[in-house]
Amino acid sequence: MLGRGVLSRLHCLTEADDPTLTLYLDVDQNRQSNRNGGFEVQADALLKGLRARHGDDPGLVAAAARTRELVAALEPQGTTALVVVHPATGVEEVHQVRVPLAASCHWRRGAFLRPVVEAMDEHERYGVVLTDQQRARLFTLYLGELEEHTDLLSPTGQRTATTGTDHWWSQKRFQRHHEREVTTHAKRVVDALHDLSLRAPFDRLIVAGPIHAASQVARLLPRRLHGKLAETVALPVTASRREVLERLLEVHQRMERRHEEELVEGVAAELHDGGKAVAGLVAVVEAVNHGRVWTLLYVKGLAVAGAQCRGCGGFTAALGGFCDTCRGRLEEVPFLLDRIGQAVLESGGRVDVVEGSAAEQLSGIGSIAALMRY
Repeated sequence: MLGRGVLSRLHCLTEADDPTLTLYLDVDQNRQSNRNGGFEVQADALLKGLRARHGDDPGLVAAAARTRELVAALEPQGTTALVVVHPATGVEEVHQVRVPLAASCHWRRGAFLRPVVEAMDEHERYGVVLTDQQRARLFTLYLGELEEHTDLLSPTGQRTATTGTDHWWSQKRFQRHHEREVTTHAKRVVDALHDLSLRAPFDRLIVAGPIHAASQVARLLPRRLHGKLAETVALPVTASRREVLERLLEVHQRMERRHEEELVEGVAAELHDGGKAVAGLVAVVEAVNHGRVWTLLYVKGLAVAGAQCRGCGGFTAALGGFCDTCRGRLEEVPFLLDRIGQAVLESGGRVDVVEGSAAEQLSGIGSIAALMRY
């Protein structure tokens, strides 16, 4: 699974002066053009375009040839393939994700990881329990991939109706017994969910199923899990994996847009009160250089250039000249957001990419902002 640890490692390994070739390739087998190795044609076109832009760079020629070999050996299992080749250190890695990322090819210092970072922000890891009064299915959802972990069945009897006054007490006893069984089942579900959270930690939790059963499980959640509860969703326990995934992605998109709006509103409030927030590229870059950024926010699609000091490693929004801190020479960085975003992640912060109404509001204060640690 492609995670932040893998991204951090790739970033560190490819940060040497020698360029890295990064290829994003659409390998979705639901597309007719990608079947039977059709995605190789797409790779050839991207690599040809890259060589046309950079000329006859011997390093690029060698990296492109090796990338082509890796693509030829690729067995599509996701939607997008990420290929990273760094000749100087021998890094040659292929990763696949089940979310669509724009096909592109890059030859530059450091692997171009911004599309994956943005996708990880967009797709938090979810724990999901789909339950009724007798059965429960436990899933995790991450980067568009739904994995089923547990299918739990409890010996819960069905309610039956009896007639006549002589059966009234028997009926009441059976109903109480049935309710105890249902409660026991709900507790088993919560225990299984707790075990799942230890084996495969998740950021948020969705409880789904017929409303009564889902609500009962939600009420029994311990504080640690209840704090992760995002929403309760009506869904039959017999729903197919595709139906579960489609419904969860709908919930996820709605929650993500709401979270982004709240985040931008919080930044605007902090700016108004002179609190722990800055906005605009110059102020944000300065905060990143001092390791003060807790959350970096920018509008999706924003592209800015800047520079990095070869001496102290600090970033600047200026182009050319010398570093204001150490007077070292500045080296142009065409994808500045990629670099400062990685720096924030390396310092334990997070990156949020906003769109929709949140992006409109953030555009009014410079299109990029940061919440500060102190």
